[in-house]
Amino acid sequence: MALMLLCPGQGNQHPAMFERLVDEAAARPILDLASARLGIDLRRLGSAEDRLDYADNRTAQILLTAHCLAVHAVLGEETGDICIGYSVGEIAALACAGGLDPVAAFDVIDARVRCMDEARRDSGLEQSMMAVIGLPLARIAALAEAADLAVAIVNGSDHVVLGGAAGTLERIEAELAAQGARTVKRLPVRVASHTRFIAAAGPAFRDVLARAPLRRARRHMLSGIDGRVLRTPEEAADALAEQLHTRLDFRRCLELAGERGARFAVEIGPGHSLTRLCAEILPDVPVRPFEDFRSTSGLLKWIERTRQQAG
Repeated sequence: MALMLLCPGQGNQHPAMFERLVDEAAARPILDLASARLGIDLRRLGSAEDRLDYADNRTAQILLTAHCLAVHAVLGEETGDICIGYSVGEIAALACAGGLDPVAAFDVIDARVRCMDEARRDSGLEQSMMAVIGLPLARIAALAEAADLAVAIVNGSDHVVLGGAAGTLERIEAELAAQGARTVKRLPVRVASHTRFIAAAGPAFRDVLARAPLRRARRHMLSGIDGRVLRTPEEAADALAEQLHTRLDFRRCLELAGERGARFAVEIGPGHSLTRLCAEILPDVPVRPFEDFRSTSGLLKWIERTRQQAG
């Protein structure tokens, strides 16, 4: 019975995100690695010492990667059969699939951030992203194209994320609501990921990945672009670079995970955004977020109980 691990993207980070992990011995090496990168002990997030900007591109990507890898370390390195990441979550997903060790994963994150930030600066635009729910995909795409925006991520038939110039996103909010969108929400990010606005980031990141110690994944790792399985280091490097400036179809990714045998799922990052998406797209697949549980032992018990009930 295949367990799917879901690794979320930016927007889910918050000061209390490591509370359930700070006392876990298996998580400590990961937390120490991330603490060294950020210059603050992650056990002190939310305290008076915490001066982190949680919307900062690098800070957010390191925090999310650390959470996913720490939870996976507690669950056990061999836990999971299918690994899926949302945006930056694909780096954590590759590590959980066995394609990167933790140190290399954080090195890759740092390089990814540099490539994205340089491409954003070179664009000359103040960038941002926006979630839109409640309009047909074709209509949202047409409105975005007319406004010189881009559909960055497809989460469902009426649920997308747009990217582009921050001022343009602000101006189109009222029009989207007038057209019938029930949710129009600016996201706490400053880079229009997965769009042409940072097209230069992809080739630069691919050069970095060519030198990174990627390994052949031991578990299924699915690309967020189209759900294809990334079997070799070269395939992973190509997809991770391409996704920086290419639309993601997370709906299709989840659908193909279901076809590949995913029978239950756990969101191992902070928040529950992917839990909701999984429940919508794969209604027969039980799914729970890590944050639902008071402790990691509770999650482990749920995994074992769900496996037994299905087996």
